[in-house]
Formats: sequence, C-alpha cells, structure tokens
Amino acid sequence: MSQRNGVISKEEEALYDRQIRLWGMEAQSRLRSSSILFIGVKAVTLEACKNLVLGGIGQLSIYDPQPISKLDLETQYYFNESHVGQAKDKVLAEKLAVLNPLVDIRAVSSLDDVEGVDLVVSIGRQQAKDEWRRRGVKSILADAFGLFGYIFVDCLDAHEYIEEGRVKDAKTGESEVVRESKVATYKSFGESVKAKVPGGNATRLARKYSPLVFVCQALATMGNETAVGEFVKGALEQRELPWGFVADELLERVQASWDTEFVPSAAVVGATLAQEVLKIITLKDMPANNWFTYDGLVSEGITCML
Repeated sequence: MSQRNGVISKEEEALYDRQIRLWGMEAQSRLRSSSILFIGVKAVTLEACKNLVLGGIGQLSIYDPQPISKLDLETQYYFNESHVGQAKDKVLAEKLAVLNPLVDIRAVSSLDDVEGVDLVVSIGRQQAKDEWRRRGVKSILADAFGLFGYIFVDCLDAHEYIEEGRVKDAKTGESEVVRESKVATYKSFGESVKAKVPGGNATRLARKYSPLVFVCQALATMGNETAVGEFVKGALEQRELPWGFVADELLERVQASWDTEFVPSAAVVGATLAQEVLKIITLKDMPANNWFTYDGLVSEGITCML
C-alpha cells in the first residue's frame, strides 16, 4: 500500500460509519491508505471516481489534459459551459474535492510524476496495456460506449484476499463469521487477448462465454484505427471462433455505439468499476477475474475468465 497514514480519525469514523459496519475498520483503514491513479476522463470515470471519493480512499490522482469540449457537456455531468477549453483532469479534481474534503485529490501533469500508486485504472483507448504490470502495479482497463461497456482486471500473479462466510455451530445452532485467506492469479492483458478459445460449436461456447467479451477484447486492442467494424471482424477471425458465435447484429450494434457515451450504461459500468477497485484495495472478496462485460440492451453484466 501507499505510505499515507491509514489511521481513521474520529471525524472519518463518524462519516464512514455505515460502511465500517459493513466491511470493518481494517478494510476502511486500507482504503484510507490507498493511492489510485485514473488515466482518461469519460462519463464512466466520473461515476467511478465519485463513488470512490465518497467511500474515503486516501489519494486520487487523475490524468487527462485534454480540453473539455461542448460535446462532453452532454454526458459528463460535472462539467458546464464555463469549463469548455479547460483541462478535464483539473476541473474533475476540483469538483470531486467538494464531495469529500478528507480525500487528497489531484490532477497530475505527467505520468512520470506518479509514484507509489497501488492501482492504475485506464479508461478508453490506452496504448501501453501491460506497462503497469511490468512495473509491478495492479491495473484495470475499462470503457463504456453506447449501451456497452467492459472491465479488465489484472491483479498480477498473486492477489491475496479474504473471503468471509458464516458457519453454523452444530451444538448451539448459532452461526459465526469465518474468514479464509485465499490467493488468486491473474493473466496479463496480452496473454488474455491471445488466450486459446476452447473448441466446440457456438452453442457450447456460449454456455461459458458471452460473445460480447471477444468483441470487447478486440476493441481494447485498438490503437487509432477508425474502421471499427473491419478491425473487430479481423480480430475475431484470428481467434478462430466457431461460425455464428458472434452475430452480425451484435457487431452492427457495437459499431454504431463506438465512440459515443450513454450515461445510464456508463453509470452501471462505473459503479461496477468502483466496486472492483474497492475489492482490490480492501482485500475483501476476490475481484473479477478477469473480464466483465455489460450489454445495456438486455441489462446484463457477465464476468468470465479468459
């Protein structure tokens, strides 16, 4: 964890009383000691950061020097007309600071200035997918576009976490909380997008994987390509998926949604993203391993391992 003081003050204990009752003082202290970096500001960023700041993380760094445009005002609710032309990260940091003055929130001018972070969350098209793994830092890659969204989690080779359950005493009939320490292993992004797909027909494969996860994997590997449909089809062909597994209708919907933002879907993905961040930092329960995809048309979120 970062070197921030994890001691919970009386003020914080009163402010976070509900969640301390939910996950305990130890987890809240870990949260208080954490340092998280978000790269890229979109609607999903706002939703996730809002939840984390209200939850009481220790330090939040934001990097996105891109100027706010008038189009951003339609989906990124913290921005207004007076912010057009200003850097996204600076304005967002100022707005979030109002929600919880106890959290250290800052906009960083360069990623070279960031040290000692516990987790990096990259939003949208980010080029260096496995750079943070090489630095030994846990990371998340996420995006929300149109009715769709995805989250990829990389907690490195060994992520320790605590799983809680209740066991009933055979004699007294009373139940007690049992805590068990476990370790989960995660794949790098590069390994995941090249993972061998199990053989079989489309029906059998669909029982284990959502077709959307393969589409999102392809989108996550994109650079500055503009022909989204052609790029995704080419990537899917390389995976040698069964014929008919990814329907043309799904590809058409994704292509039409790409590079657009729909606030309700971004809110769902952003809330789920914040939840996964909390799991990683507090060590409570296993974070998604390793892909989560969301389809707003059917209001369905699916987690699978690839």
